[in-house]
Amino acid sequence: MLSILSRDGLRVLLCILVLVGFGMSSASASDPELEAAAKKEGSLVVYGCDPPQTPVYLAAFKKRYPEINVTSYLAGCWQIYNRHVTERGAGKQAADVFFSLEDVLTRMQDEGLLDPYRSPELKNFPAYAAPEGKHFQRVKALILGITANQTYLKDVPLPQDWFDFADPRKEWREQITFYDPRTSSAAFSLLAALHQNFGEEKTRSIYRGLIESGAELAPTTPAGLSKLLSGEKPLMFYIVNNHYSGAVAKGAPLQFIVPKSGTVVSPFSVSVVKDAPNPAAAKLFVDFMMNEVQGIVQDANEYALRNGSRPPEGMPDLAEVKTLPLDIAEALKEQKQLIEMWKDATGIR
Repeated sequence: MLSILSRDGLRVLLCILVLVGFGMSSASASDPELEAAAKKEGSLVVYGCDPPQTPVYLAAFKKRYPEINVTSYLAGCWQIYNRHVTERGAGKQAADVFFSLEDVLTRMQDEGLLDPYRSPELKNFPAYAAPEGKHFQRVKALILGITANQTYLKDVPLPQDWFDFADPRKEWREQITFYDPRTSSAAFSLLAALHQNFGEEKTRSIYRGLIESGAELAPTTPAGLSKLLSGEKPLMFYIVNNHYSGAVAKGAPLQFIVPKSGTVVSPFSVSVVKDAPNPAAAKLFVDFMMNEVQGIVQDANEYALRNGSRPPEGMPDLAEVKTLPLDIAEALKEQKQLIEMWKDATGIR
């Protein structure tokens, strides 16, 4: 069964990255025949749930391959899944590639919705980047952390752990946002990890505490981030490190707190979709994500996975992050029960 990387696994991964030390390729190493076929197709449709960065990757691909018309659908990970399933069921599949967190991709794998394409670029990655028996490859890793806008909370004691929200301070009242695990892959992964590691009652207590504090359910990541940055809701139950890094790069006074009891490490992965309308362009894009995009990931101060990648500036080394083991396959089996538990604890329908 698939498990998200444990702390020991992170140490092994770091050692591989440091010891092997391959640098980024300066140009695409795509197969000329594949490139020619992709240009002949002339189109590519990417479904992704990483709104801050996916447009950057697409723009770079368009610049590298101007002959290919690129369109995309960007939303929550489960939203892009639902749209794809609906379109495929209607005989109107549009997606060629999925770029997503792995709960969605694991479900798609189980349902036979992924193509088994493996990029030749994987030779420049640790084995971890190509999970055994899976049809997706890992592009970058994300970690979740509690986040505060220091301008608006500079004299307020901040939460240091998930369980601090179970008994929230009065100063946090009406100051918090959180996300919906029915639409957010990261929110679901966190819910499942808390349940698997600490049990139902402790997990319920965290979400009950959020509601008691007057926390607001943000409809989308941009909406939650906007309120965090404006100070309207200066405390976020969690932020994904790529959103944090992007905001800090623009001067936002945010603090990223890795919870004491551990956090979730979630890889962002890419896959060609089964029956892709533009299969050559899809494969070319996957190769591009595993090659040139690795440099873009690093420049965005994110955790790239290609051998020799440096950790993001100002972020903890992955090997030093205390992680909560997460069995995604098991979480998906229990998805309905977990969502019902969350709805019951929060009163949200």
